[in-house]
Amino acid sequence: MEVLVILIDGFFTYLEVLPRNLYLRYGRGRGFRNLKSLDLQHVTLAQEVFENLISSCALLERLTLMNFDGFTHLKINAPNLQFFDVGGIFDDVSFENTFLLTLVSIGLYVNGINDRNVSRGSSSKLLRFFVNLPHIRRLEIQSYFIKYLAIGKIPSRLPKSCVDLNYISIRINFNDLEENSVAFCLLRSCPNLQEIEMLGRPEEQAAVGPLADFWGDDNWKCLFGQLRLVKIAGISGIGSELDCIKFLLSNSPVLEQMTVKPASSEGGWELVKELLRFRRASIQAEVIYLEP
Repeated sequence: MEVLVILIDGFFTYLEVLPRNLYLRYGRGRGFRNLKSLDLQHVTLAQEVFENLISSCALLERLTLMNFDGFTHLKINAPNLQFFDVGGIFDDVSFENTFLLTLVSIGLYVNGINDRNVSRGSSSKLLRFFVNLPHIRRLEIQSYFIKYLAIGKIPSRLPKSCVDLNYISIRINFNDLEENSVAFCLLRSCPNLQEIEMLGRPEEQAAVGPLADFWGDDNWKCLFGQLRLVKIAGISGIGSELDCIKFLLSNSPVLEQMTVKPASSEGGWELVKELLRFRRASIQAEVIYLEP
């Protein structure tokens, strides 16, 4: 077992486990009682070992998990956790006693969810995900994690708004109804957003039928009273992408800048002409077209 522990002032403050296919045997209840930062990359852990490890580190503030194996359910019980960054293949994620968590970056590295374990009639993953994140300030939804959040019933907004969340980044297929529904719910539930980043997955657009003016429904109008910066990238100029851009421009009265970067140069001039036509709620909003 290769474990690097840095000892500072007599306390374990940082633990990093790096080698691939490492199996860490960990005793129940022993814990690293003073550990504050844990970075696990390319490791193999049993489910029980992982859960015991996290729950036994009572002072843990930062947790990074990348390319792990041996466990598929991320159960995070860490009362002092403030930073959580995860990327890998897993079936489920849940937070418990994580009321101080403010920064979450999460990516699911597979296209699709294990159908043996979930069903569309199951409870909402979107609602469950946010229950123990009352003070989240920064959220990054990477790779295909938005597909996980789309499992179960998707509400039009969260029961309790994320009033502290000021930055959100979403990787999305703009031509997928469920993914758009999740994105819309999140945007509608974060009244104090200052920066939005939306990254398209244009390679998947042909697999799903076009949306029927999803972002253009007048009944879903809302205002982003503090939104100042929007970044849209990886788009191809399809209707749902343009509708989302128009929605953000028309509902952001203090917007200062929106940058739009397509996935390819094909149809670039037509996209520019569409962008110039859109009404802007902010008289100072600058729309910048970036070459791919």
